[in-house]
Amino acid sequence: MTQRFNFAKESPDLGVRDDIYERVRSQLSETEISDLTFAVMSANAWTRVNAAFKSVPASSAAMLGLDKAELN
Repeated sequence: MTQRFNFAKESPDLGVRDDIYERVRSQLSETEISDLTFAVMSANAWTRVNAAFKSVPASSAAMLGLDKAELN
């Protein structure tokens, strides 16, 4: 785990390249970029949690009442 943090400290250029950021910035406001960033981070976090707990897709559909929509 410590090795990961050391790598991040030694590689400050891990962010988005300036040219890509400028292209996005020409289309989105700072608030929209921030909102998009947090949406992607949230999806990433939930994916990692589900992977860690080996969640089975749609296994809680009945509990949430989603099975009534007959989406299977």
